[in-house]
Amino acid sequence: MKIINNENKNNIHKKLNKNISVQIEELAILLKKKNADKKENRLAVIDTQFPWMKSGFRYWENLEIYKQLPNTLFFAVNPYIDDFPANVFHISEFPNLVESEGITHVYSVFLNLTLSLLGETRTSNGIEIPGAISGINIEPLMKFHDIKLCSTIYPGGGLDPTTPKEFLRIINENCYRVFTNAEEVLKEIPKAILTPVIVNTDFYSYKPRRYIKENKIIITFCANKGERKGFPNLVNAFNRLEEKFHLNIIGDWKNELYLLTNMNYTYYGPQNPEIIRDIYWNSHVFINCSYHDIYALDGFPTTAAVDAMSTGCLLITTNSREDSFFLKSGLDYILINVNDPDELIEKLEWVAQNFNDALRIADNGAVSIREQFNNKKNVKKKLSFIMQ
Repeated sequence: MKIINNENKNNIHKKLNKNISVQIEELAILLKKKNADKKENRLAVIDTQFPWMKSGFRYWENLEIYKQLPNTLFFAVNPYIDDFPANVFHISEFPNLVESEGITHVYSVFLNLTLSLLGETRTSNGIEIPGAISGINIEPLMKFHDIKLCSTIYPGGGLDPTTPKEFLRIINENCYRVFTNAEEVLKEIPKAILTPVIVNTDFYSYKPRRYIKENKIIITFCANKGERKGFPNLVNAFNRLEEKFHLNIIGDWKNELYLLTNMNYTYYGPQNPEIIRDIYWNSHVFINCSYHDIYALDGFPTTAAVDAMSTGCLLITTNSREDSFFLKSGLDYILINVNDPDELIEKLEWVAQNFNDALRIADNGAVSIREQFNNKKNVKKKLSFIMQ
């Protein structure tokens, strides 16, 4: 006969309680997983200033996200006034809507915004990411609600080849999906998905080219003011061109116009997308002279360049990144050396003397842009990865 004393009873009770606790914990995990499996995925897009059509690809991308995934929620650090088919919430409303709206995924663009959302804007030795935004750290909320953060990291927005790799490692550790067209990101984040900047190819529709204005070759330069845009290099070349060329200038370059001695130009200043598109439709050549300055190195090709190419403009451009991911020099565009100011003149003279050949390159470029950079195709690709 087995005698059970009080001490034995206590031990038995402890074992039973422990086993029951383990079972309850395991059951809770299973229930949580089951509920998570049943929970409908819900995407929230967070932008800086939005909806703002002049932000270019970000506006078109978000519009296409809405079209393909209409239950997406949109947030902005600084809500703007341009038309958009969905309500755009201020970022301060995000905590109140996380649970009530069932947000499961967050998507943002650019390194500095994504790091700001994570509250990780400084390296371990105190270097701050350019363009950091204080007060929008939602990492605790994302962690508590098991929200998956996804990001597109294009050049600009705090990223250039000199950006501390620690920032990219933070992205690698904290982001579910990462999309990029930058080689330095692909090297540091093995899971990153190569994705071109998008173009609304329906808006920037293709039109065949011809001699448009008094049999002149129309050149367009479009960029926000910045040292790396190479405006003086463009002016240096244009001042030495013959009258058969006409230059359109789009952007905030009013204070630099004094550099021009060749008066065959039209200055438009900053413009909205509809006017810019009309200018592209009436241009033969789009010129990009950008290079790496102390602040940033533009992506290749720039967003303005791909918009212009989509309409049928021939791209004559520098390629400081030596990027050959999507476009081929001589087939889709004409390459110039940033350190050779005479080369731009030579290429433009070649266009004048070989106009039909130049148009064939422009048409090849338009096909490549419309096939590879198309907003519908690339948003569908991104969403297929994000919402898995």
